[in-house]
Amino acid sequence: MLPLLVLLILTSAAGQSQSKTSAETSSNPPKEFMTSMADRMELLLLDRELISNLVQYAEELQEKVDVLQRCAKAMQIPLEDSKGREEEYLSNPLHSFQLIRHMHEDWRHLEKFMRQPVGQDQINFLKNKATKFPSVEETEEATEAIYRIIFTYNVDPADLVKGLIDGVQYNSSISAIDSLSLGTLFFQWGEYKNAHEYLHYIFDLVNPEYYSVYDVLGLASREVFMLMARCLVELDLEEDARTTLMGHPALAEHSERLLTLYRNTRHVPVSWELMPFLPEEFNQICRSSHQNKPSRLHCRYNTTTTPFLRLAPLRMEELSLDPYIVVYHNVLSDAEIAEVERVTEPLLKRSVVFDGKGNKMSTSKRRTALGAWLPDDNMDVSGRAVIQRIFRRIHELTGLIINDRQDMQLIKYGYGGHYDIHFDYFNTSTPITKARGDRMATVLFYLNDMKHGGSTAFTDLQLKVPSERGKVLFWYNMRGETHDVDSRTLHGACPVINGTKTILSCWIHELDQMFIQPTYRPGNRLS
Repeated sequence: MLPLLVLLILTSAAGQSQSKTSAETSSNPPKEFMTSMADRMELLLLDRELISNLVQYAEELQEKVDVLQRCAKAMQIPLEDSKGREEEYLSNPLHSFQLIRHMHEDWRHLEKFMRQPVGQDQINFLKNKATKFPSVEETEEATEAIYRIIFTYNVDPADLVKGLIDGVQYNSSISAIDSLSLGTLFFQWGEYKNAHEYLHYIFDLVNPEYYSVYDVLGLASREVFMLMARCLVELDLEEDARTTLMGHPALAEHSERLLTLYRNTRHVPVSWELMPFLPEEFNQICRSSHQNKPSRLHCRYNTTTTPFLRLAPLRMEELSLDPYIVVYHNVLSDAEIAEVERVTEPLLKRSVVFDGKGNKMSTSKRRTALGAWLPDDNMDVSGRAVIQRIFRRIHELTGLIINDRQDMQLIKYGYGGHYDIHFDYFNTSTPITKARGDRMATVLFYLNDMKHGGSTAFTDLQLKVPSERGKVLFWYNMRGETHDVDSRTLHGACPVINGTKTILSCWIHELDQMFIQPTYRPGNRLS
């Protein structure tokens, strides 16, 4: 499912559904349109049902129109006969009788027929299905996902209109109404230049044949012109704003009043805390144009970390020695990946991140994904065997101690899903760090191949690691001799463009390793 097609479906289906009903919320599990292909497929099938229902409604309307047209044609016959000879015509007693009876009876029957509701079954069908439409929040989330793709991968409006994203041509495009949604979002977030560009493209995307359709779907040229003018005022291009307003017949006479209003009531963008943090150094690494710098590091079979690797060595690729970052290939089998995904799917819920201000874990727009912790008391017990095998493999890869307290998290990103740049260590006092120390190392399993986007980007190291099925990324978050946190491990998850990205993350804590990796000299850690 291409991301632009998904946006079109979400925005068209969301039209009049402002929120889910309480009955639906309580009886059905919440939908995850961003990450669940099954939920999006259900939405696509619903859209097809509704279009078929709309066709049936139009056919019933047309049947009534056909009857009325035949009635009008039949009634016109005597009128045509009387034309130019009305007195002669009415002198005929039969004609007089027909006229009086017709005016008394036929029009009453026609009025009754005209008042009969048409397509009530189709209207009721639409009302009943409305509970399955995406909510306002879910539709905003879909639009924000496309925004992250546009911003991170530097997608020009002209390219997006053609379906060209980060060098890949998709067999898709955006509609005039999609462009309005994007322009409105850019405006709300204070990106007035981009907002104006997307609003301007609406007129290139409008098909004159469908003007009446746009009116029904709420695309009013008057509103578009006003928003474009407001963007120009915010950019201090007041003369261009005046020209824009004068270009619309319904706004020309009100242009000066509108300009004064826009000048005196400047737009206040939404708080930056509600917007994704996508710095340019991160975005540049995510783009397909970025290539990791050539190095003299080696790719070899690791046979030394643990005795088991002497019998079954794993292919290891060194990405960085300081900080230490390596990749292992073909670590998990297809059967193991399928089993992990099977037992985890029922446990998935909105992923949380550590909130340094509140010193707690909470949902955030910094990470747009689903997550589940493993092992879990509610998971299928048959899946515990594969979880234990993965923990043993982590020990074999890293040589670190994996005890009974160890857990890991499966994370699933949908289109536009990302994780802002962050450190894996806490570097603060929390119940977890008091009990087990900080996150000393990270082991990240990639459970699927990404068609486009979704790489892991280390900004300070200018390093990009694509998502490849069965691959494992391992790195240390702390310096070896002091256990000082290593700020060079700053990293993030690039927005997914096409497909779904699934990973399995395991964070290894330092106190569990105190006897095999102690500190040798004091550092400058926060207490």
